[in-house]
Formats: sequence, C-alpha cells, structure tokens
Amino acid sequence: MAMHSKENQRGNTILVKTFEDTSHNEISAEYNLPDYLPDINRLLKVSAKITENAHFLSGDVLEYDGKLKCTILYATGDGDLKSAEFERDFSGNMSVSGTSGDCDIRFDADIETVSCRLMNPRKLTAKIKLVLKGEVYCSVITTPNIVGKLSAADERALQYRTHAAVGVEMKQAQELATPISEDLELDASLPSIDEIIAVETEPYITEFRVSDSNISYKGEIVAEILYRVVPEENEGAEKSAMKFASFSARIPIAGEIPAEGIGEHPVIRASVQIGAMESRPQQNAFGENRTAELDFDYSVYLDVFCNAETEITTDMYSTDYESDCEEENLSYETALCAKAFNFSADGNAAREDTDFDRIVMTTATAAIEKTEKQGNKLVFTGTANVSVVLTNGEGIYLSRTFPMPLKGETDAPRSVFDCAVDARACVVSAISKLDGDQIRANLEVLVSYTVTEQHTEPRIRQISVYKDRPARSEKAPSLMLCYPSFGETLWDVAKKYSTTVSELMAANGISAENMPAVLVIPRRVGNGENRRVL
Repeated sequence: MAMHSKENQRGNTILVKTFEDTSHNEISAEYNLPDYLPDINRLLKVSAKITENAHFLSGDVLEYDGKLKCTILYATGDGDLKSAEFERDFSGNMSVSGTSGDCDIRFDADIETVSCRLMNPRKLTAKIKLVLKGEVYCSVITTPNIVGKLSAADERALQYRTHAAVGVEMKQAQELATPISEDLELDASLPSIDEIIAVETEPYITEFRVSDSNISYKGEIVAEILYRVVPEENEGAEKSAMKFASFSARIPIAGEIPAEGIGEHPVIRASVQIGAMESRPQQNAFGENRTAELDFDYSVYLDVFCNAETEITTDMYSTDYESDCEEENLSYETALCAKAFNFSADGNAAREDTDFDRIVMTTATAAIEKTEKQGNKLVFTGTANVSVVLTNGEGIYLSRTFPMPLKGETDAPRSVFDCAVDARACVVSAISKLDGDQIRANLEVLVSYTVTEQHTEPRIRQISVYKDRPARSEKAPSLMLCYPSFGETLWDVAKKYSTTVSELMAANGISAENMPAVLVIPRRVGNGENRRVL
C-alpha cells in the first residue's frame, strides 16, 4: 500500500470490460452442382469452416464480416464418392454502449451447427448457424478526477492512498498466407491412391517462444484424406467393385511473427485458418501412387495479453480544505497463463443397419461448453460430433453422425480464487470400429486454454475540494493528542486531523509500522508549516 502526494502520482490507465454479448447468426445458402460433378444420390456429410473474419468498432456498433467454406461429401448413383465446396459471406453487428477512449475488441466467430437439404440431384440448400461473441475493453484513467479550481500548492496538499494493480493489455499479431507443400506417404497396410476425394484439416498451435521482437510458434495440422483405391486386377472395371479408404497425417507448422513491446511473459491465444487446398496423388520409385501431395496456405492470428502495473487510488483527501470522494467499483483482469493438454474420450452409437459392415472414414469436431475449477483442478466439459461413413461393400454408402460427451481435467493455476477460462478444443485423432450393433469411437482431444484472474475493487473516481471550507480552525488548541482506536492506521489518523502520515511520523518520532497508544497531532500554522507543541 503506497501513500504519497500528488507530485509523486503517475498518470495510469487500466483496461476495463465495458461490453460483452453473444449472438447467433443463421446463414442460408443455395448451391448448384457444377457441370463436371455427377448427380447427388445421397448426402453423406456436410461441414463448414470460417476462412475469413474481420471486426471493427464504429461508434456504438461492433461490426463484423467474414467468409465461410462449406464442404459436402456425397454418394452417386453408380457407387462413387464425390465432394464439393462452396463459399458464402456473413456479416452483422452488435449494439454496444458505455465505450469511450481507446478500446480493444475481442471477437470470436464459431460454427454452431450445419445442416443440408437436397432439393434435387443437382441442388441443395444449407443452413449454417454461427455463434458470435464480442467483448469491448476500454482504457480507464486510474488517477482520480479533481473538481474545484486548485493552485499548485492546493494540489500538493492532496493526499493519495494507492496500491499496485496488474491489469491486462491486449495486442494482436498475425502471419498471413504461409504456403505449405507436403507429401504424405501411405502406410504399408493401405492400398494405393487412384484419386483423392476429400481432405479435411484441423490446425492447432501448442508452443510459443517470445523474444524481443517476435513470437515463434510450433503446431500441427491434422489432415484426414479420403481417396479412391486403385482397383485390384481381379476386380476388373466393375463399378460395384469401387473401394475407398482414408488415412490421417500430421503436418508440422512453425514460424516467427513480428511483435514489438510485448514484455517477457505474455499470455497468447492463437487461431489458424486454412486457405484454398489442392491435392493429387504422386508416384513412388516403383511407379505406385502411394503419396498424397497437398498444396495450401494457412494464416495465424494471435491475441497477445500482456500485464502492466498501474496504481489504483483507494482513498484521498485534502489537508487544507474539506473534501468529498466519489467511489466506484473497478473490474479488471490479470492474464495468468496459456496452456494445452490432451485427453481421450470414448463413445458409441447404434449402427441402425448391420448390413453396412465396413467403415470408410471417421472424423469428429469438438467444442468446450463449460469450465469449472474444482479444488486444484480445472474441469472441461463439452461435446464432440462424430461422423462415420460406412459401406456394405457393394457400392452403397451411408453416414452416421452422433454426439459424444467430453470431459477432461488438468491442474489449475495456484492461488486463483476468481478466474475466467477461455478454452478451445480440436480433435487430433478419431478412430471408430464396429462392435455388434454399435459403432464405438475413440477420440484424442486437444484443449488449449487461457486463464485470466478477475478483480473487482473500490477506487476513488473523483474528489471534490471545497476551498471555502478550511479543514482546520485557526482556534485549534496548541496541543492535541490522539488515542487511536483498535484497527486504526496512521493514514486514518492523518485523514481525521487533516495532516499527513509523514508529518505524524516526524512529530512522534516513529516509523510507518509503529502505532503508539498516544499520538501527538502536529499543528499547522498559516504558511502551511507544521509545528509540534510540547
């Protein structure tokens, strides 16, 4: 706890949350198959990802826009599998209030649900529900406002009691369109590739290193590749003999992003977006297509939370004049840590049709819906949506999509009583198998999360000084003694008698830690000097 006069007071600011809202936006889209793709016989799977996302504050409106990409996987009438992609724009706004001065925006857009309806063999309609969360943090000056025309001498007579507060500052950094060309080799147990049908990706970053001028990162992109198998010679050219297989691979990513003035221990939250992708099979030395070549780019967006120390005024008064203080509660955050951990999850669903006895492809997405601090643990719960494509071996395919509850836990940061956790989940491995009339799925889920500590405490927002009402009477006694009550501090006594802590210490020959049973109160004379009367 610091106690000092105006000339020692720094001008300080701290970020305070002034707006928070979550809204939903439903996008409807029609899509017609291009001429080069065959008719749709059965829709097997539909998914969507956000590929662009921008936001800005315009007056009292938080505006946002972006693009999303929809991918469909379908079966044709002759037993083939095909995929198609189409993009759609989205935009909207949120009405905000209470913003002023410099503001930072935290904005997240996520896919909530995707549904698709087949209108005819060449036309479908899709509905994508987005969940959008916006937060606005504004910079608040922590130095109290002074009401009353005060001279320099008057301001020196103002006494401040403050304490140090550590508040978060947010910066942003990004790396756009980093190109990747990766050759992914098949496992020896898998058949060769005739044609790549679809590629699904799940990117994540788990490691950051900070230097004076940049942030280094490392992560992976999980790629799930569905492909048509090269027919075996004894199968001939029968359409019913077409077979499909899939395999998963992890593509390492790493880079450096310029970032100035972020300090030594920032807390970093990352998101990665994948750009347009091209894929093709490649031959090995034996002339077999046993490599999938992927060409694409990715962009990394970082929210960097830095802690900065400021001072909050908790009490204030004038030694020369009567004064009143206006108090308010100040809420702010301190960034604690950013971490990641893995856990496994199992679930099952009814097969519904046991004639479909072979799994072609398994994919899953995950979302964390709730985080709780239980003892010394952080417990994350959510839902995974598992999608399994099956075949009966005769060129007919169906899909089975089902939810799976998620629950993972890890050690909580120590000595944190009120914290907020922002968590994101991705599935880094999805495996399923058939067991009687059940489909059993096993997932490996990665949760990356940031933790901020929440603070709410009173502070002096404004002081009114009344220059027509002196704090001391000219007829004050020449000797004044004070018998402090239990729990009173030197600050409390100084404020009560319109003096200062340093003057009390000098008049009584004590240090700040001492509180004698009796205190001599120094008397002020006309020129503002203090005199100890014995």
